[in-house]
Amino acid sequence: MSTHIYELSKVLAALLVEQGSYSHIDRVSQASSKDLVLYYFREALRDFHSLLSRGFEKNVVAELSKTINFAELESELSEFSEAKDIIQLREKTSLIAAQALAEAGRLLSREEYSTATRILEYLKTRNLLKENVEELSKIIEERAEEISDALDVSREYVSVVARNKQLLQHLIRK
Repeated sequence: MSTHIYELSKVLAALLVEQGSYSHIDRVSQASSKDLVLYYFREALRDFHSLLSRGFEKNVVAELSKTINFAELESELSEFSEAKDIIQLREKTSLIAAQALAEAGRLLSREEYSTATRILEYLKTRNLLKENVEELSKIIEERAEEISDALDVSREYVSVVARNKQLLQHLIRK
């Protein structure tokens, strides 16, 4: 089985992680004709270029964007324009959508791991790091606003990390 990751999947994953919306992936995967698929890819690429111009908020998306081979991406778009029938088109759009979702999941888990590591380092510098995961979770939640300001991370995301006790347990064992 091929392990090729399509460049179009990377673009869709980047948009999902950066914008928090499944809309581009959903449109592509549900398109019923070649012209619609190409139209939705054009929309996604336009939004991606807009993000490239203004800069990414999430480091993992910025890193992913550096790996996108635009010459290969152009070739992938040509393959869609040459699709012979709707079955072939649907197979390819389904594969690209599934790869985009898998890549987005990988990026999101890496982002959470990185943020959790930064939070624990912050707590350690203030002698607040606890070995007990319940206590640690409580401290993170109680100091969420402070941590958010210090690390330039949203308060909601700090709370997400505080609730991920399995990840916290893994990191304090390291």
